[in-house]
Amino acid sequence: MILKVPPTKANLFRLESELKFVTEGHDLLDRKREVLILELMQIIHDIKNLQKRLSDKLGAAYGTFCDAYVEMGSEEIERANYAYLEPLDVSVHERSVMGVPLPELRASHTPRPVQIGTFGTTPSFDAAVRQFSDAMPLLLEYAQANLTLARLATEIQKTQRRVNALETIFMPNTSETIKHIRDVLEESDREDFFRRKQVKRQHGRDEGRSETQ
Repeated sequence: MILKVPPTKANLFRLESELKFVTEGHDLLDRKREVLILELMQIIHDIKNLQKRLSDKLGAAYGTFCDAYVEMGSEEIERANYAYLEPLDVSVHERSVMGVPLPELRASHTPRPVQIGTFGTTPSFDAAVRQFSDAMPLLLEYAQANLTLARLATEIQKTQRRVNALETIFMPNTSETIKHIRDVLEESDREDFFRRKQVKRQHGRDEGRSETQ
């Protein structure tokens, strides 16, 4: 679609400059999209790997915990939890990939291990606590990967929409308008040249008549 602008040289230069700028921006967006897609594919691979490792660790920990639950009972389990297990303090930081802020989860400390044999805990309970503690870094990594996946997917969609808008609307419309203005200006130059030639020819005839008189 041709833009509704007067076919002047000033508009031609302006549109050519805008098209060059937008083309460079389109190339940057296209590279950004490719980098983000590669990052996304890597995250998907990491998540699959983390799921397997986390499932194995948590499965073993829950199995050991079930043994401790049978041995200690719910009240002793609850008392031991309150006495020894500390909440994990997690902070969220960010890193940038192609200008996209991606989350990094950091834990300030890990749960304190239970002292064996204290408050009626059993070896199964102590082992379960160690196993859950060992699984915590993987759990944080898994949560971070899923947050990263969501942000990357959102940013890729935004980038794709921008690329599509440039490719299907702005760039073709501007290119078509530039061609139209060039055609109009060239036609105007041809007409102007023809008029000057006619004027020159007529001027020559007039001079010839003056000399014969």
